[in-house]
Amino acid sequence: MKHISLMHELPAMKILQLSGSKLSSPYHFLRSQKVLAASRQVHKISAQVLESSAAEETVTSSFASFIHGVRPEHLSEVVRHRSKRMILDSIGVGLVGSTTRVFNIALRYCQQLYASNAVSSVYGRKGLKLSPALAAFTNGVAAHSMDFDDTWHPATHPSGAVLPALLAASQMLPPSSKPNGLDFLLAFNVGIEVQGRLMRFSTEAHNIPKRFHPPSVVGTMGSAAATAKLLSLNVTQCAHALAIAASLAGAPMANAATQAKPLHIGNATRLGLEAALLAARGMEASPLILDDIPGCSGFSAFYGDYQPKLLPLPANSHEFLLEKQDVAFKRFPAHLGMHWIVDAAASVRNLLINYSGSFSPSLIRAILLRIPVSKYINRPFPESEHQARHSFQFNACTALLDGEVGLNSFTDGCLHRQELTELLDKVLVEHPEDNVANFDKMYGEIALVLENGDVLTGRCDTFYGHWRKPLSRESLLKKFQSNASHVLPEDKVNSIITTVDNLENLPDSSQLASSL
Repeated sequence: MKHISLMHELPAMKILQLSGSKLSSPYHFLRSQKVLAASRQVHKISAQVLESSAAEETVTSSFASFIHGVRPEHLSEVVRHRSKRMILDSIGVGLVGSTTRVFNIALRYCQQLYASNAVSSVYGRKGLKLSPALAAFTNGVAAHSMDFDDTWHPATHPSGAVLPALLAASQMLPPSSKPNGLDFLLAFNVGIEVQGRLMRFSTEAHNIPKRFHPPSVVGTMGSAAATAKLLSLNVTQCAHALAIAASLAGAPMANAATQAKPLHIGNATRLGLEAALLAARGMEASPLILDDIPGCSGFSAFYGDYQPKLLPLPANSHEFLLEKQDVAFKRFPAHLGMHWIVDAAASVRNLLINYSGSFSPSLIRAILLRIPVSKYINRPFPESEHQARHSFQFNACTALLDGEVGLNSFTDGCLHRQELTELLDKVLVEHPEDNVANFDKMYGEIALVLENGDVLTGRCDTFYGHWRKPLSRESLLKKFQSNASHVLPEDKVNSIITTVDNLENLPDSSQLASSL
């Protein structure tokens, strides 16, 4: 790695010198008509309760109503007096604080962040440049906007949190200090490795999340690590970059299946980049951020069963986690759990066609899904594109109707089809004890209870694209070409494939970002 300074068309960065380093088997299910009717009734009542609750005021809506509705006349004289004292004092401490080193580090950084001479490219927007951090953010949001990005085990989306930061950073550096393709590839793997190592320090992290979205935490750390490597930060600066990133990490699972979820990836990659840049400028943070310190949580604040281990310094060789644990690539844009249930649906759909000669929803009395317990992807009647991407029920019924799930499955026209709604009304859910919410252990099973009482069952233990049954190169290229062709001409698409294939030999890694 080279010793570098950040000077490329960024005047506010000229003073920065970076020292140191750089995817079925038949199953006979019998249930009386009475039980089926009762189950359907419970299902509908539950949906009605949810609908009623949605119409009632919540804590969040009460806060929003207060913010919108409060007026000056609501302030008493005492409140006015005390609040003015607080304002005065705060201005004073702010003024004296402007003389400190940490303020000047942050100020110089922000001047660069919002510089008019933007240098970093944005996915699918030829000629548009943003500041590095904002380009990383925008491209990170793009990567997770359809929930089409890769997934690892333990559960996270590793690439979208790292790659945009590196693309942006590679364009930020001056011509004389551009990292080559091999440098870029190494930095990317550093970011992936850090994410994997951190998640393996917790048993909780191995399961489908409940509290926070993992890439918003480990992804931020991975982005910081990758950027620090690309920028050749020294050992102390790398430690500070991780610690700063920890203070910028986290996003709640309540925002899954909303437009806000892609922000988790955008923020992870952006904030990790920012953490590394702040460390490069001299910002300091806890040197024990990854250690388990009783009474003073660092990274352990995110995982109650956090048990960190040393990461040995590589000697002549190092076995990256990616060598032992591959990632899952999605064939359609939805939460990874949907891929099991879609393949199970395709299987049982074929059984029904063979049984009756065609697929006819009128033959089906009930649809039983056997899925893991995971609240945020158990959505009986999704109302939006993002909810549909996180709904076992929607994806199962769509695959039953259409034989597949694809990009167009989540459009309004498909989402609100009458025939789909009629199928959703027939869905029942079971949570077998052996079907755990873990991407390495879960399965998807669908039983179709027919009007004549017969039962057909389809099951998927490992979908095509899972790390146990990885996509072929042909399948992966087909996915890339289909996706990229929405915004790029065929020659550009093929050029990117060639560039990535030969990344190690690329003399200037910023050429990759420039081609996007």
